[in-house]
Formats: sequence, structure tokens, C-alpha cells
Amino acid sequence: MMKKKSSLSHFILFVKAGLYKIYYYTIFFCVAILFLSSCRTSKKAIEERDPLRNHSSGYLLKQYEKNEFNYQWLRMKVDVNVKTPNEATGFKANIRMKSDSVIWISVTPLLGIEVFRILITKDSVKYISRIPENKYYYTGGFSSVSNVAKIDLDFNMLQDLLIGNAVGLDKEEGRFRSEIDNDKYLLISKYKRRIRKVVGVDDRKLNPNDSIVVHPNDPRYQRAVKKSEDEDLIVSRYWLEPNNFRLVKCIFNDLFNLRTVQIEYDGFEQHEEQFFPKNSRLFVKDPKGEQEISFHIIRIATDETFDFPYEIPEDFERKLNP
Repeated sequence: MMKKKSSLSHFILFVKAGLYKIYYYTIFFCVAILFLSSCRTSKKAIEERDPLRNHSSGYLLKQYEKNEFNYQWLRMKVDVNVKTPNEATGFKANIRMKSDSVIWISVTPLLGIEVFRILITKDSVKYISRIPENKYYYTGGFSSVSNVAKIDLDFNMLQDLLIGNAVGLDKEEGRFRSEIDNDKYLLISKYKRRIRKVVGVDDRKLNPNDSIVVHPNDPRYQRAVKKSEDEDLIVSRYWLEPNNFRLVKCIFNDLFNLRTVQIEYDGFEQHEEQFFPKNSRLFVKDPKGEQEISFHIIRIATDETFDFPYEIPEDFERKLNP
């Protein structure tokens, strides 16, 4: 029987799947846009502030929830750069979203000429390829995103990633323990029994920035993988800045797939009463190598409504598979 995938493991696999083709880059960019609501404290403020008081994980989760990025309409223009072991590519993208309804993306890699236009709703995925010698359009159910990424996804998960709210951060009290790491609050997911056996270290003895290493040939690891769902073997760490409890860094150790994803943010700016990072970097490491995606937000708007234009050219043929 196929094992059910968790949202967090979907995210990690989705990142990996989206690194090699421009359509994959676009979907991966949707993933990488994730965690946009963050705020950085100035160095001076850190130096002058009293030592942080430790808080329970429940308190930190409630404070974080108050500062999630909220919107009804969102528009962004971004620069994206992707590096893999085999190639590097860059492109610009315009994104429009209506909360809980529509995601619209226009990708322009060269000279401002659009090569892809994508329209995603809860029930459907549509896109137009304008690449010379490869012009076509595709129309299918939302499951086609899963087909491209080779995993299951849902619309709300994808939109949460795009607006910058933390992925996999279960706000149920008791799922995380809290620590202070230098000038940040840290939430660490509590180890499940199988993780303790595989890693050999209790989560309470894990230092904030320790690497979590497993040995795939270890019989304990092989037995754990056979008996576990992938969500049972994921360790999540979230760093929150202390002024507004916004997310500034995440590390996901996917022990099931031997993969690590790390996301970092800088250049934070205020938009109305919310904050977002102008620059974000996402690193993926697995046995096949390392990849990096970085993006720079050129501008953002949330104070207007807009259309989601999508018109198929008459001479374009339909492609049956994404």
C-alpha cells in the first residue's frame, strides 16, 4: 500500500522535483517564495536588548501566528536564480494571487519576453508555453502539479508557500520544544521514537545548529524506513526573531529521503504593517549533490484588485500531459 505523504515531506520532495526544467523552476519558485513574512532586528537593537527570556513552545507558536502574512490580493515581481550541479539559470516572474482562490504566474527569462503563463486554481492547472519550437498549451486538473513533481499537493498548501507562512509548523502545543539560540527563539520538533533509534541522539541533546546524520546501510535505519511513513522521519527547526516572532530561518532534515532543506532571509522591508524579505535563499542537499535557489523581490503590492488574464493563442496545440 502506498504511504500517505505529509505536507512537509511534500514540500521537501517538491523542492527537489522542481530544479531541472523551466516549468519545474516555476513551480519550484512557487515553493521557494515560501516564508515571505519575516522581520529582522537591527544589530544595535540586539546589542542593547536584555537577554532573552525563555518561552514555552505554545507561547512562541501563538505569537508567530499573530504575525503571519495576511492578504486578500497580492502582486509581486521577482528575480529568480537557480543553481544545480549541472546548470545555472535565471528568470523574472510576475505573480498575482487572490487568497484561497487563484495563483497566476508569468515567467520571462530573456529580454522581458514571456515564455510561460500559468493559472492555478483549487481544481485546475493551465499553462501556455511560448518557447520557440515548443509552443503549446496544457489544461488539466490540479493533480497535474503532483504529476510534474511526482508527489501529492493541494492548492492551499501551495498558496501558503507563496505567501510566506511556515510550512509544516503544526501549531498544536506539545509538538515542539523551545530553546534560545543566540539572539533568536528556536522551535525544534520533538523526536519520535523511530527517529531516536535512527539518529542515536535524543532531541533534548541536539544543539541548535547540529547536523543530523544517518547511515543508510545501518540496519536500524533500514528497519525504520520500512516501518515508517516519511512524515515520521522528519526533523524540523524554525528560528524566530524576538521582537515580532517572525520566521528568519528553517532547516528540515528529511531522514526518510536523506535530504536537507535550509531557507534563509535578509533585506527585510515593511509593506504597510507587515514585513517581507527582499532576498531569500534556499539550499537543498541530498546524496546526488547540492542545489540553490535565490530570489529578489523587486516590488510587492496588496492594496489593489486585478485580473488573471489567460487566453490561448489560436495556433497553439494542446498537450495532453504536463
